[in-house]
Amino acid sequence: MCQDYQHWPFTARMNIHIGRTTAEGNGQIETAARDAGAHDMITKLPQGDETLLDRSFKDGHDLSGGQWQRLTTTRTFIRDAPLLICDEPSAALDARAEHAIFVHLRARAGTATTVLITHRLANVRHAVAIYVLGKGHVIEEGTHDQSMELKGRYASLFKLQAAATSATPRYTTLLLSRGAQRTPCAAK
Repeated sequence: MCQDYQHWPFTARMNIHIGRTTAEGNGQIETAARDAGAHDMITKLPQGDETLLDRSFKDGHDLSGGQWQRLTTTRTFIRDAPLLICDEPSAALDARAEHAIFVHLRARAGTATTVLITHRLANVRHAVAIYVLGKGHVIEEGTHDQSMELKGRYASLFKLQAAATSATPRYTTLLLSRGAQRTPCAAK
């Protein structure tokens, strides 16, 4: 599962099922889609999982980057492989979809191995081992707590990211929706 994923000109179901050598029932596809935060998105497609995902065909439909990433994640989760390598698996996802993916990845703990390559350090907090790379070499390793105690690059970056999410906003948010007038939210 990675930030660059393949767009196949097939139905949503075939995009999920592609590469499987054994047939998967609707229940397995639905479970994988729920784990990837993609189930609701798929059911809202014009023909559900039978929607053709290529606009160059009649009645074809396209997905946003985040929707493609959720669909690709579903493709990955249905395989239930003993080793999963994830390269920035939530790069194009909203917070809910990202949460769904990491709940599933944490549930694999003890039964399968996940290698997670990410810059979003909150997502690795529960990892068994964290390796920080610098100039192509491992410069730190340990659990989250051990890495924080080192007060090195990991701790510095983790604190920086945590501070960004807990800081008091100093700007006004502007909410936009299709057909709505622009209305600024009151800053408190």
